[in-house]
Amino acid sequence: MQIEAGKGVDQPLVNESYFHDGARWERDIYRRLEISRNVWRVVAVAALVCLAIGLLTLLSLVPLKSTEVVTLLVDKATGFVEVAKPLEEGGPISQREAVTQANIVRYIRARETYDPPALRDNFELASLLSAGQASKHLQEAFSPNNLHNPVKLYGIGGRIRVIIHSVNFLSQGWMENPKSPATAAVRFTTVRTSDRERIEEHWAANVRFRYTAEPIKNEWRWDNPLGFQVIEYRKDQETVAPIIGAAPVATEPPQVAPVTGAPSQ
Repeated sequence: MQIEAGKGVDQPLVNESYFHDGARWERDIYRRLEISRNVWRVVAVAALVCLAIGLLTLLSLVPLKSTEVVTLLVDKATGFVEVAKPLEEGGPISQREAVTQANIVRYIRARETYDPPALRDNFELASLLSAGQASKHLQEAFSPNNLHNPVKLYGIGGRIRVIIHSVNFLSQGWMENPKSPATAAVRFTTVRTSDRERIEEHWAANVRFRYTAEPIKNEWRWDNPLGFQVIEYRKDQETVAPIIGAAPVATEPPQVAPVTGAPSQ
């Protein structure tokens, strides 16, 4: 009796390919998990980096947020509100800005003030600080042929006093290049007095100015060392009605007639 070939050899119960397939499936699963885990790690690291950048940016902006005390000045007559800027080294107003404000105030006071004893000095100073249209209008205002010449209007007994309220620059380019023209808005009040009345008027003026070369003559240089010039000047009366009051007039006490008799009953 012949034994069939291979009958006495042990055969595996499970095919080896089954284990290979299982190992490959396990590797694929773990590889996917590892890739997913690595992706989330990258996302988490990127989020932490963005968060750190945001915190650093916020910390850098914290010093920029500060509380500043501002003084506001309110005009009782017009209700105009302005910010009072202190003049200090390294403060809100630079030296150039302060000097220019002083020149503008000096110009308006010289041009708008009417005081017969100082009329010539004020006119010469205003003429020295004027150029272009501003100089032309100034000459026309004080021309003998002008019917509205202040000398003809107010005479020797009139006076006009100027009170400056504020000077605000409408552009800041002139701070870097002083020779470039710039404009300033000025608010002021004129108080006109005479023997009979006192009139208070409020004005808003636009002053266009520039700086030129230093004056040639010494007498000009002493009054205007930096070559400040007003090239355009325009003033408009504010909507507030002028305050008109009578000048105080000395009066004698009334005379009372003496009583000569008692009234009849």
